[in-house]
Amino acid sequence: MNDAAEPVCVVTRIKLGNWGSIPGAFLRFRKLHRIGRQEIPGLVEAHVRIRGGATLLIISIWENELALIRFTTLDAHVNAVRWTIDKQGEIWSGVFRLTGTSSMSKPWIGTIRHWEPLAVSQAGRVAADER
Repeated sequence: MNDAAEPVCVVTRIKLGNWGSIPGAFLRFRKLHRIGRQEIPGLVEAHVRIRGGATLLIISIWENELALIRFTTLDAHVNAVRWTIDKQGEIWSGVFRLTGTSSMSKPWIGTIRHWEPLAVSQAGRVAADER
């Protein structure tokens, strides 16, 4: 069962129309990161990578869903999204709830049960169904 207090990870892919827009997009990310650190408790990590095809890949980890929502409603975030749209950028974001930690994980953020891969869970169900 997921809980709004559990950590979340966001992966955002921004494909811009041309390489000339990459410096502006990268500077906006840096500004957003700085504002997020100053104004939003709950931003754990955020990283950006410049990829082929004039694309930015941004990965961020949040202590909880509320911190993420607070960040996405900041004026600076809204303005960065509008800027991207004005530049004919394509935006894809996925929000992933952390369903568990590996069995060797030490505590880092939040309290999350150990992860059980779906393949293991499904294999157990199939075996039980075959009996």
